[in-house]
Amino acid sequence: GALDGNAAPQDLLFRTFSFIDKFLSSTRVKRSELQLTGVAATLAATSQGIVEASHDSHRNDDLAAWLAFVTNGEYTADNVKEAVRRIIKVLGFKMHTPTAYNFLRRYLRKTGWTQESFSLANYLTELAAMNAGFSQYSPQAIAAAATILSRRYTSQGIGCQNIHCWKGKLLQCSRLDVASELAPCVAALSRLHAVEHG
Repeated sequence: GALDGNAAPQDLLFRTFSFIDKFLSSTRVKRSELQLTGVAATLAATSQGIVEASHDSHRNDDLAAWLAFVTNGEYTADNVKEAVRRIIKVLGFKMHTPTAYNFLRRYLRKTGWTQESFSLANYLTELAAMNAGFSQYSPQAIAAAATILSRRYTSQGIGCQNIHCWKGKLLQCSRLDVASELAPCVAALSRLHAVEHG
């Protein structure tokens, strides 16, 4: 699972955000249960959490107990596991869709990257994930916008590999329409970054 070191922490983060967004957009949740939904989405985001909760196994007891502990006693491990089962039931196959982080890794491999450009692109993607205004953009558009901006900032000391026709490779890989999908997302992400860092 994602918490035992087999997956990137960012992957867990983005899957958790994705599950919360999808669940809340299709299910009415009381304000008092938002925290439970968040910790349950975290458990569900671990590959192990999906398998274990759907098969009612007890191997996730420690993680469910820890996530319940995080709620300061508001919920028990059983409450968390039951909420996971509810999320799985509501989302079904939607749990297996790629996140912006998955697309970002793919795009950076295709267009060339350095540790610096990856870190910046990842940060930009995280900014978008935490801003409700970006729910109008697809994960592909957010990842492609972060890829473009991470390369645009090379004049500010961010290095990147010189890959011939990287823009064409990005457009081919992302299959986004430049005018209606990619350009608006790049502009919005650039504005968000400017607001965050003046």
